[in-house]
Order: sequence, then structure tokens, then C-alpha cells
Amino acid sequence: MWGQYHPIPYQSKLKEKFLGPLSFGETIWMGIGAVLSYQMTKFIPPIGSDIIFSRIHYFIPLALTWYLAYGKHPTGFTIGKYLIMMILIRLRNRKYLYRRVNIKTGGDH
Repeated sequence: MWGQYHPIPYQSKLKEKFLGPLSFGETIWMGIGAVLSYQMTKFIPPIGSDIIFSRIHYFIPLALTWYLAYGKHPTGFTIGKYLIMMILIRLRNRKYLYRRVNIKTGGDH
């Protein structure tokens, strides 16, 4: 019936908790970073002899996934979610509609 509408549900800015203070998406990103850092330790040796600074490069994948999990795009999405959405938009099936237009008369004939 005209004039009736569906109210917008209340959207609190509370983040869901999955693993401690992390949400599900942040947990996935941090897990990916941890796995990549561990795999990096298998193939790339420590640089130098210092116990701390010789292994600092192993945290680069973890820092990158931290940025993807927590960095904000101007649209309001996290950087990781925005990149995934852009990839899915590029990979989606597209349907191109062809419409024949008569150029001489300027109409659709």
C-alpha cells in the first residue's frame, strides 16, 4: 500500500568478535599473513648475524595483510574488502546487449 515503507534496520557500528578482539575477516587476513611469513622462513635465510634484525624481513607479509585488514578506503570499506570486490567485479559474467540503430533516420528501426 502506498505510504508504507520498510524501516531501515538499526546499524550499530559495533564490530563482531570472532577470535579475541579480531573479527572473522581480520582473523582470516592475519592467518594468511602468518602462513606467508612462515613459508618465507623456509625459503629465505636470515640476513646477517643479529638475532632480531636479521629476521625482520619475515614480518613483511604480516604487515601487508595487517594493512589489508585494517586500512580504510575512502568508500568506507577496508582495503582488503575493496580489493576483493574489485576483483569480483572484473571477473563477473557480463552480458552485452546489441541494439541495431538506423543511422540515417536516427531511430530504432
